[in-house]
Amino acid sequence: MTKSSDLGEMLRFRPREDYLRKPMPSERDERITGLVEKLGEGPAFEAATRSVAAVGETVLSPYVQRAAALAVRLATPRYLRAGLRAAALMGASEDPRDVAIVLALLWRSAELLKLDPGAEFKGIARALGPYGEPLVAFAARPPEARTLQAMGYVEIGEGNHFHYKCQW
Repeated sequence: MTKSSDLGEMLRFRPREDYLRKPMPSERDERITGLVEKLGEGPAFEAATRSVAAVGETVLSPYVQRAAALAVRLATPRYLRAGLRAAALMGASEDPRDVAIVLALLWRSAELLKLDPGAEFKGIARALGPYGEPLVAFAARPPEARTLQAMGYVEIGEGNHFHYKCQW
């Protein structure tokens, strides 16, 4: 069981730490991945949402971006699934438009891993109960509304240099 206070502290935004520019995977990536993987539905997830809301600004969005790239770099669904859980956690307290943007990255990562994105999204959504609704809603979008281009992103690099870049 994940202590929600541990999760909140790990996700706290630290202005002097340039998290997005750290080598991947970083120690923080690994710790966040381990914590979100342990989140189940119901009371545990609800406690985590309260903890995240209490810390204010978080690194959830940057983490999801990094998890989407790590899934492709390391050719493993582990980071994809952790990213989906983190995005669902974002959905409990952040603007749904911000959540949709990072979900597009995860959708594309699932495609690049040759997984069924809809099945991945729905599987995690099912495990999270009502907190999985942002994942279900994104999977139900028309295909053109789920693309990187629709969200202002492009794929850059390959192998250990693969990442997503915002075009704004």
